[in-house]
Amino acid sequence: MTNFKTEKDKLLLELDFEIKRNLDNGILKSLYRNLNSLQSVSDLNGILSRLVVDSLDYEFKIGEKLIEFENYFSDFSNSIRSAELKRLAKKLIKENTRITFYGKAWSESKANWIYFDKVFDLKKMRNKFEFGENIIEHQNLDIRSGLESGFIDKNTNEGIMGKIKTTANNV
Repeated sequence: MTNFKTEKDKLLLELDFEIKRNLDNGILKSLYRNLNSLQSVSDLNGILSRLVVDSLDYEFKIGEKLIEFENYFSDFSNSIRSAELKRLAKKLIKENTRITFYGKAWSESKANWIYFDKVFDLKKMRNKFEFGENIIEHQNLDIRSGLESGFIDKNTNEGIMGKIKTTANNV
């Protein structure tokens, strides 16, 4: 699994097939509607898993696939294509660092960024993760658009951001 839309479309086809074989099963229809309404990984909220476990059980193989889909894409780091930034994101998530935002950082952004509720020591992180030249450091010190510090992959435009330690100079 790597692409949310591709995996979602595959599951919708499988659900449609199961619905045609089980016309009276309202749970399958509800799962189809719920899955179809998801636009991005940010929309995942556990409803698919709850419907499968509470109502459908594991009567259909599609139930397992829906839970696997939801579990995989609920971890935002799985949507990061940059191997180097994915390692960093997975480490931060494993440390239970709170994610404050996931998605397009601004309207013209083409890639998703993950923002963490943690002050980053960029030099220490760069050395620890041995980032290549494609990973650049980013800092935004503009208090109007948000104080942030982190890394961007020049190849994928994805970013992993943390907070900036506030001082009298940047507040």
